[in-house]
Amino acid sequence: MDLHNRPSAATVALNENASLGHQVSETIDDERPNQLDIQVWYRKVFALCQTKLISASDSEDATQETFLRAISKWHELRSGAALSGWLRQIARNVCVDMIRRQQVRRTDGTDVETISEVNDVDGVVRSETGDQLMTFINELPEAHREIVLLHYYENMTYDDIAEWLGVARSTVNERLSKARNTLRNRLAATEIKS
Repeated sequence: MDLHNRPSAATVALNENASLGHQVSETIDDERPNQLDIQVWYRKVFALCQTKLISASDSEDATQETFLRAISKWHELRSGAALSGWLRQIARNVCVDMIRRQQVRRTDGTDVETISEVNDVDGVVRSETGDQLMTFINELPEAHREIVLLHYYENMTYDDIAEWLGVARSTVNERLSKARNTLRNRLAATEIKS
């Protein structure tokens, strides 16, 4: 099942609740949500949600919620504001809300970490090494993990990642390099122990 190309509940709801045009712009120049083309923004928002939530189903839910909130809050968006930054902030807030809801407490009152399934991502072989690699990726600092997932699992270019995250291309390069080194060292240390 291709989560990126199938119409989602958010697409259906948004089409019912808003007049969606096919034009896409990085800035908002009017008061109607006609510039929010779901097909263009879905993959980017989904990728961001996946860096925060890991589970594909949770990421899809968060992506749908992001678009629903965007439509309902369209009137709050300033004219001339960057659409990508605005959507990114909504997506981050949705993910934080979902993580808070997912946190579970044991019956004895001690905190339990959020349990997320590691989903099958294109290019990752479901092997012991693949599972270990995903564990190490999930342990990276958020800024590094986000770039690794966007680059390797969403096949975004450095320039696309830089634009999406609102950082310089050199920052993307630096973070990805540090993440690769960390992952390489962690995998090497695991192989030595085996």
